[in-house]
Amino acid sequence: MAPSVPSLLPPPWTAATMARTWRHATAEGRTFDVCVVGAGITGAGVAREAALRGLSTLVLERRDVAFGTSSRSSRLVHGGVRYLEQGDLGLVYEALAERTILLRTAPGLVSPDRFLFAVHRGDRRPLWQLRLGLALYDVLSGFAGKSERLPAEDTRRREPLLSSPDLAGAVVYDDARTDDARLCLSVLQDARRHGAWVQTRREVHRLSRTREAWCIETDDGIVRARCVVVATGPFTDQRLLGPAGRGLVQRSKGVHLVFRHRDVPVRGPVVLEVPRRKRIVFVVPWANRTYVGTTDTPYEGDPDAVGVTRDDVAELLAVVRPRLPNARLVPEAIVGAYAGLRPLVRAGDTGDVADVSRTHRIVEPQPGCLAIVGGKLTTHRRMAEDVLVRVARHLGIPFRRGVSARRPLVPDASHLGPVSPFEAADLPARHGALAPLLAARARSDPALARPVVPDLPVLEVEIEHALAYEGCVHLDDLVRRRLPLALLDTRACLEAAPRLARRLVASAGRPPGDADAEVERLAEAITREVGAAIPGTRPTESGPISAP
Repeated sequence: MAPSVPSLLPPPWTAATMARTWRHATAEGRTFDVCVVGAGITGAGVAREAALRGLSTLVLERRDVAFGTSSRSSRLVHGGVRYLEQGDLGLVYEALAERTILLRTAPGLVSPDRFLFAVHRGDRRPLWQLRLGLALYDVLSGFAGKSERLPAEDTRRREPLLSSPDLAGAVVYDDARTDDARLCLSVLQDARRHGAWVQTRREVHRLSRTREAWCIETDDGIVRARCVVVATGPFTDQRLLGPAGRGLVQRSKGVHLVFRHRDVPVRGPVVLEVPRRKRIVFVVPWANRTYVGTTDTPYEGDPDAVGVTRDDVAELLAVVRPRLPNARLVPEAIVGAYAGLRPLVRAGDTGDVADVSRTHRIVEPQPGCLAIVGGKLTTHRRMAEDVLVRVARHLGIPFRRGVSARRPLVPDASHLGPVSPFEAADLPARHGALAPLLAARARSDPALARPVVPDLPVLEVEIEHALAYEGCVHLDDLVRRRLPLALLDTRACLEAAPRLARRLVASAGRPPGDADAEVERLAEAITREVGAAIPGTRPTESGPISAP
């Protein structure tokens, strides 16, 4: 029997529902089995693993779901080709195994693709060496994919934008793509389906231990849990963990630029080597846009203040433009951008942060208090299992791996009908197997089938769904992490912001005047992150970015 629509939907999730559950969470005598601090992909994974095993689970996040690294990545589910050169075969093998699991359990949300790794004369690795490396990649994946070497002429036929006379050829190989923020949200939604409580905008200030439990202190209440897992990514420090948190994380900044696809019309994902560096850059089509990234530079500043600088723009354009000379890769063509911080495990002075391993590390400064740092988006499930092994040991309960590897991440709604005619709106890429549910709703109401912004593949039905079921508190939650409006076209998003803000505050029963404050809040956040990269998104411009 096909599941009903109510059983497919996650529990309603709004500011009002969070306020109600918070009163229950702080009630005297209530103790959770696990409290997870942080709602990025790692914290979401830990919450899901705990909830799937019947543990009472609370997630506390000081900002929003996927606020940091988990919404600012290269949007790939991959083994990590460049880690082969570092000799980190164990990480590549583990990541490729997790890629296989995600392709099976999150179809649509995680989708396979053929990547073209171009080689140019003067690159560090000749074509034959890259071919051998990607043959090893095939082996480590269990031959889930088959790489193929292409001479220069065949490479140009496959990807005409690679028109540099220095092109030597390419290797085509298999990997996968995702919407990182939506993947994180989907993991957390499955945790909620299994009873986890999630509270955003709840900052944890202090952890203290009593004989019976840990006390987690926030601005407006104290909750208790038998175990605490700190999964705060680049924000990890000694404030919650004491001396164990000092110097635990090495932050590396990664920047991406977004262009209209007509300006950078790649046919599929392209990989380019950064000259004289052990780094690569991806050029990936995304709906009717193309994004380019990433950088990999040390960052020692305030993680809340990370943003795209003019130097970041110049660095990326200097790498990509000579390889794609016919693309319109100029600062004036940038329509979106974002900057994130990788929370790498600090391992002394490695020189180049690109050489720092992407493995993860778990520390336990006191019994029942764990922290996890490092890792990759792709390996979040395995990382979460490693944490739960220790949680189970502390709680004195048995633990069995693989529970989440066999369970669909998103309920299958295919019995509700096809996604058509909304394939071009990218519904499957954002909602996975639940896309037919939103498509059926859009077919029933023509107003919900309209695009939110002309030229962007986001539908009004997604706004309705996000406001009711996806925990949007502020406007930037909606347009930055539930839906990629601010990433796909920052200026167009700002133009639509007043209308969307009115819908947000009306859905929450807030005063109409709050809409203006939400628009201002969004504008400030965008200015802080990308104001230096996208002319017209900040109140005063200090002149155009000079092209390198």
